[in-house]
Amino acid sequence: MPPVRRRAFTLIELLVVIAIIAILAAILFPVFAQARDRARMSACVSNLRQIGTSLMLYVQDYDETYPYIRFHGLGGQKGRFTYCWRNAIRPYLKNWDVMACPSNPFSRPVPFQPDASFPSTKLGGNAEGWEVEPEGRMPPSYAMNSCASTFYPADTKIGASSPPVRLAQLARPAQTILIGETNWGVVDVWPGNLWTDCPMIFSHSAGKRGNFIYYDGHVKSQKWLSTLYPLTENHWEPGEPSPDPNNRKVNGPLCSYVVPAGPGAKELQTPACLAYQ
Repeated sequence: MPPVRRRAFTLIELLVVIAIIAILAAILFPVFAQARDRARMSACVSNLRQIGTSLMLYVQDYDETYPYIRFHGLGGQKGRFTYCWRNAIRPYLKNWDVMACPSNPFSRPVPFQPDASFPSTKLGGNAEGWEVEPEGRMPPSYAMNSCASTFYPADTKIGASSPPVRLAQLARPAQTILIGETNWGVVDVWPGNLWTDCPMIFSHSAGKRGNFIYYDGHVKSQKWLSTLYPLTENHWEPGEPSPDPNNRKVNGPLCSYVVPAGPGAKELQTPACLAYQ
């Protein structure tokens, strides 16, 4: 009986198989990456819910008053000993790691490494408030709306004359942003960052959305520009926005900003600004 001859793959067939595998990988890898970022975004939402709950517990304990954005100091450089809202709510948090968004590349600072590049942040740098924590660690991820409350420290003259927000003062607690996401180590975020400091704004790659805590404690994921436009319904002012469709100002206790005309304005079309949209 003659031996059975086994047919081997030809070079062309092998190349075809390799090409098919490469095409499938090119299709599937972005899908896997998006799925991973959506999972991280969900973890970020969970973090913010815990932070929102902690803030509401703080408000209950302090006669319906929200914390100052900064109580002492300003900056993340060594020797500032900045004490901010993040430090103030720590007693209400079970896990300090909720201060770090897993999607944010700046959220893994090196302990006791100051942020010498303040207000922007280099990878490994700690955010404001790190120096008064025993671990010497404060991840950049979340910042408070300084259009609704003063960013001046409580122990300064202007800060003392501008007390923090009380719940009864808010006309729209469910429509006013309390906390937003950031790449920088600053403790506050304001609407002007959307066109003047665009690298500061953090958005998740899955859908280009940010996560926000509102003054009533609820958390919402949305596009950043939807928090500003239409201006008659913006989410930054603690009071009722102007109903005038021609109004171009966003106002708060110590903020009054002339806003770009709309989402298509040239100020919002720079590469750095388009990166979060």
